[in-house]
Amino acid sequence: LTVPPVTRAGDGLTVRVRVRNTGARAGREVVQVYLARPASTLDRPARWLAGYAAVRARPGETVTATVRVPARALRHWSVAEHAWRTEAGPCRVLAGWSAGDVPLAAEMEVVPPASA
Repeated sequence: LTVPPVTRAGDGLTVRVRVRNTGARAGREVVQVYLARPASTLDRPARWLAGYAAVRARPGETVTATVRVPARALRHWSVAEHAWRTEAGPCRVLAGWSAGDVPLAAEMEVVPPASA
């Protein structure tokens, strides 16, 4: 699992996951990427689907799934400000085959947007 260590609020990110086909036949796998904000002060789900990508691999082949996570996956609706906002701070990136099977995890930091 490869994740950028820092992502600026308002930017998307690219997550890469290596997948190896250990079977005797060609196969297809859908890699799902979830985000989690365990230290968030906001009322959020424990984790949410941020993106996915399908890959194909021949027997014994290792391929890389590239999952593009849009900036909107990091946003939340601010009732007080009546606008979409991105919370700065640590963010966990999880990857796997389903919501119940996410064996890969990495941490990144979401930083405020660059000042204009």
